[in-house]
Amino acid sequence: MSGSRTEILGKIRRALVKPRPAHHHGHSPATSDLNKLFASVGSRDNLVEKFQKEFNLVSGEFSFCDNNATVVQLLTQLIQSSASSKVAISGHPICQRLGIAETLLAQLPDVNILVEDIESENSFDRTRLRNSMAQVQLSITGAEYLIADTGTIVSVAGAQASRQISLLPSIHVVLATPEQIFPNMADLFLEIQRAHGTK
Repeated sequence: MSGSRTEILGKIRRALVKPRPAHHHGHSPATSDLNKLFASVGSRDNLVEKFQKEFNLVSGEFSFCDNNATVVQLLTQLIQSSASSKVAISGHPICQRLGIAETLLAQLPDVNILVEDIESENSFDRTRLRNSMAQVQLSITGAEYLIADTGTIVSVAGAQASRQISLLPSIHVVLATPEQIFPNMADLFLEIQRAHGTK
């Protein structure tokens, strides 16, 4: 028997001899288990900078805006510099709160602005939306959460939010606030548990 094979089998035997941790039998693991599984070093301090660093490492481009006017100014510049003639804007609450669709329609009259409206579950409406999205060069959506440790954007697709708006255009802009940034997966899962009362 080769040395490496003997070593591997030895590790397996030793692992089998060790007592196994208690199993949860169908209910969710204790909160401390989540922290051990996903936690990382860090605190809520400097989450914006941490997210920016990690997001840039995965080829994302990050911009921090300290007011609504700056958001609209950067979006306008991006649309103009990318020569995007068709832009889609999601119905996400942050896009609505900032009035992105209305403002861009007023400032960029030559750009075809498509506002995502998927109230209907009708397959014809869905097909029409998909065909429209396939021609869009730039989309603007909102995030539900951001994870600083990995530079991850968490968004939700469903009856009111299509995945197509973020997948089909070649440029995807995501709007979020610093309050939506969580240090790691554990903190995000804990927040979801707290907000939705899951155990």
